[in-house]
Amino acid sequence: MIRTRREPLKRRTLDDIFSDSDELGLLDVSAISSSVPSADQRLVATLKAVESFVTQNEREPDQAADDLSEATLAVHLAALRRDPEHVRALAEVDSLGLLDSAKKDMGETAQRDAEALQYEEGGLVEAEATKPATTDESLSPESVTSLDDIWNSDALGLLSSGDEGVESIFDMTHIPERSERDSPDEIAQRTHCSDFYQFSGLFDQVRDELTEGDAEAIRFQRESQIEKGDFFVVNGMMCLVDEVGANEGENGRYNPRLRVIFDNGTESNLLLRSLARALYKDTTGRRILRPDSTFDSMQGITHHDKRTGVIYILRSLSKDPALAGIRNLHKIGYSEKALEKRLAGAERQQTYLEAPVQIVASFECYNLDPRRFERLVHAMLHQQRVNVLLHSRDGSTYRPREWFDVELDAAREVVRRIVDGTIAQYRMDNTTGKIIKK
Repeated sequence: MIRTRREPLKRRTLDDIFSDSDELGLLDVSAISSSVPSADQRLVATLKAVESFVTQNEREPDQAADDLSEATLAVHLAALRRDPEHVRALAEVDSLGLLDSAKKDMGETAQRDAEALQYEEGGLVEAEATKPATTDESLSPESVTSLDDIWNSDALGLLSSGDEGVESIFDMTHIPERSERDSPDEIAQRTHCSDFYQFSGLFDQVRDELTEGDAEAIRFQRESQIEKGDFFVVNGMMCLVDEVGANEGENGRYNPRLRVIFDNGTESNLLLRSLARALYKDTTGRRILRPDSTFDSMQGITHHDKRTGVIYILRSLSKDPALAGIRNLHKIGYSEKALEKRLAGAERQQTYLEAPVQIVASFECYNLDPRRFERLVHAMLHQQRVNVLLHSRDGSTYRPREWFDVELDAAREVVRRIVDGTIAQYRMDNTTGKIIKK
């Protein structure tokens, strides 16, 4: 076997790397120019902006001007004139002589300072002289060690307190104050719904309608679609507009406060436009269209009216000889189930005389007590009740209790009077078989 020995790699230093020839010029680094203007450039730009205003308007800017830009230029000019260093730095570019008055004041100040010099005990003592408050050194970040340094380096007077007639950035002169009417009188809050038991069944019913295809969830489109009794889906929750309060909108805008019930057992007093805005913002926001909701509202039926069942009037199709002579044989009954399910298998039930039946009238009922309804029907049609003995298919006998010998119009009138609550004002005329007022 032949073994070869490899020499270990020599670690190169940075000097070795930079000493190699750079044929592609990868190590040529050019100086990066700064895009941030220097302090002198900003001062020149400020002065030129003031000169442009003076040239166009043939006057200096006024600090009391209503125009914010003019007032700002006036503040900047005053700040430049107050600072001797700035006046000297801008002397060569001051083409309009805007800083001449400041130069004159500087000369007078220098003369007064010279006259204040005096000999004392063989030495030259300088009296207190006014010195510039701000120098180039004081503007450097390294020289700022306190808040006083910041206040003293205010070259343009932006932090002025207004003592010298200069507007401060803290004076909100040109910014309109927020009016109290911008704040709503009441902010909607989500709270626990103490009477949620009245609505839980409604939410279950709507879910069943959506599952069975009897109701439809469509995209919310307009604020005018928000009405009392309407269901919506917002932020993944189903909600019901239970109440619509007084209009709180301004300038004729319709914006009432609502009572909104959510299917998680909470409620909120949202404004109508707030609910609409939430539905617009939610990409899955939906309005639920329920069957017959429009027809119910036309009849004055709301979501507070609980559907308790259906009142029906049946005609018997029995061929029993014992019933053949009864011309107007009708049954008035009540069912909480769907009528078709209730009548299934009528031929096998004594309640329906063990014979086929025909539905001649039906009435949807809300908030109705079925036991009270049956008592009122039996009391009103006591004399019209059929009293026959029938033989059942199983060999037993029975007497029907809910079948009456009454004309269809009279039966309809009895039902109508029970539903509207005026039945106590009427009675049956046993001679004519009609309902008459007492």
